[in-house]
Amino acid sequence: MLKFGISNRTVRPITLMRYLHAGSVHNKSHNTSYRSSDSTVNSDEIMSENDPWSPTLFNDIVHIRKPNSFRNTPLPSNYRLSYSALYEAPGAKYVAMLKRLSLSFAVLGCYGAKLFYESVQFDDIYAIATLISCTAPAYFVQIKTRDYVTRIFRLYDKEKPQTLENLLADEKLVMEKLNMTGGKTYNELLTITDNKSLKLVHPPRFPLLSPYASWEEVEKESDVKRKYYVVDDIGGLKMDRLWGIVEHNSKVDNGRYIEPEVSADK
Repeated sequence: MLKFGISNRTVRPITLMRYLHAGSVHNKSHNTSYRSSDSTVNSDEIMSENDPWSPTLFNDIVHIRKPNSFRNTPLPSNYRLSYSALYEAPGAKYVAMLKRLSLSFAVLGCYGAKLFYESVQFDDIYAIATLISCTAPAYFVQIKTRDYVTRIFRLYDKEKPQTLENLLADEKLVMEKLNMTGGKTYNELLTITDNKSLKLVHPPRFPLLSPYASWEEVEKESDVKRKYYVVDDIGGLKMDRLWGIVEHNSKVDNGRYIEPEVSADK
């Protein structure tokens, strides 16, 4: 009588492969279309892995980009994003479109400069003028919008109760920015608790050649200064509290700083 079966030597490798595949999928970033809270339509104008409407948001891994790095690093699995953004930039899609248009114009300019350079009917000055006039706007747009923040999310620790003491003891924000092409976003981790380096940006000496920025801080691990362009008067009381902390660190008093509450046990 014939017997059909699968030995343990076959089952165990298959089980191990499924386990590794599940782990890789869990740690992988899930890109979705950028959608603001006042919109009900998904579009592919901007891709982002931050999706407050995701049914698996509680278990999704949050990825951040560290200073001097072009790769995203996953945070520990006990962290999750807030279910809604604290701040949404009013012109995120317009800035993304401006980045793409300026880059496209620069590519066309390079091709036009190449045609002028290879043509015997035109002097090389035409190629140089075309190259500069078409690439300069793209460079200017990249410089001015490199610190543009599209959304701000609070980071929660799933292993701790969401009490006021726990939130204030380790308050972190995820600052979402646009990449160079404007077609995708990336995250930077900003620590609020005991971060005295988080201050207002001083007016630059040459505003025309300086990027738009309103906050700045020095990242502790790398000692790199990072800047963020956040528009004021957007986000309600929650953003007013954060603006108050930044202003307090900058020795500026606009009446928005709230002293941290002291626990009754202390």
